[in-house]
Amino acid sequence: MKQVVLASVIMMFSVGVSAAEGGYQSGETAPPQKNQDAGYKGSEDTAQTPISRIRDFRQGGYVTLEGHIIEKLKGDSYKFRDDTGTIIITAEQAAFKEKTYSASDKVRVSGKVYGRGDQTTLKVSRIEEP
Repeated sequence: MKQVVLASVIMMFSVGVSAAEGGYQSGETAPPQKNQDAGYKGSEDTAQTPISRIRDFRQGGYVTLEGHIIEKLKGDSYKFRDDTGTIIITAEQAAFKEKTYSASDKVRVSGKVYGRGDQTTLKVSRIEEP
């Protein structure tokens, strides 16, 4: 009886540990920029926002980008690329929602814009598959 209780306690804790996984997995390379397309949904006015256009957005403006997380920098910072350029994004572990993505996976990131011009960054609140 003690063994059954011990086994069930161990299983409860091991499931919790595996559920905490997720994030960015380095090692793979992203596809070339020319192979990325937005996949328009509906009409032309609902197309994705390209990185080249958010460099002049207002501070705190909310945008959604589609592309690839191509490199983990330090802490919660990552380099993100679409077919118009690259940008630094900041994404806490909770934004990944326990999923792991590599550089070859296309993702949709949503968050708030901070900075102007080349200093523009995106504080990501949500990362998901397009």
